[in-house]
Amino acid sequence: FQSFLGLWAMAAMLARCRPLCRGLVTATRPKPMKRFYQDVMLEESKTNSTPCWRVLLDGKVVKTPKGTPLELPGHGVAQEVAGEWQQQTEDILPLEMPFTTLGCTALDITRHDPAASVDRLLPFLEMDTVCFQGEQDLLAERQRQEWGPLREWFESKYAVKLGVASGLAAPNHPEETLLRITQLLLDRDAWELCALEVATQTAKSFIVASALLDKSTTAEEAIRLAQLEEDFQIERWGMVEGDHDVTETEMLKWLTACRRFSKLHRDI
Repeated sequence: FQSFLGLWAMAAMLARCRPLCRGLVTATRPKPMKRFYQDVMLEESKTNSTPCWRVLLDGKVVKTPKGTPLELPGHGVAQEVAGEWQQQTEDILPLEMPFTTLGCTALDITRHDPAASVDRLLPFLEMDTVCFQGEQDLLAERQRQEWGPLREWFESKYAVKLGVASGLAAPNHPEETLLRITQLLLDRDAWELCALEVATQTAKSFIVASALLDKSTTAEEAIRLAQLEEDFQIERWGMVEGDHDVTETEMLKWLTACRRFSKLHRDI
């Protein structure tokens, strides 16, 4: 039974390989599995004197792929994870369980090597989409209206300066900016860092993901900001039927989960 839970959790984490959320792990889409449990319950516990919550399936603790009990930081997060397990019907669909996946990723990957998580995040900032200025007048004006205030918020919130590039040049962020952001990231715990990394890889923008977690930006607004240039081109040339809608649906699912995961964790 426990090995089955571990296999499920591994499948869920491996699902994070999708092009939207690349970088944490790699694998193909997991196959659905039959539901093998009846009851879903929560159990309060302690790890090194720190209160935490576990999800029990027929009395058995859900474990991460590495065999660690999935001990979650607070009742709110644990309720979301338990709700995902409870909502499964005949088949278990790992891709529809983002809270469980975030929890497993935080414990098995982010917690054990936060510096590696930071190393994966910094390139997104160095080449952040909101720090590029289009060469077409209409696009450039829309970018100034939408991305300008976002960059100003980021600079004020984290006490840094951002570079803005046009054409093929890269944004020339000051070295002090990268050093300060590195330290601020290392100051986050594994739960926050994991949510930020998944949000960043989903939005393909560190600045948009930061606004999602640290500002009042909604998941829908984050998608609009992240896809501003793509949406502009679609308005002019049309959309490939189906592909854009699927992408936005996946983005909305993961960005919503990351935002709520972070909020519930902070509300402990």
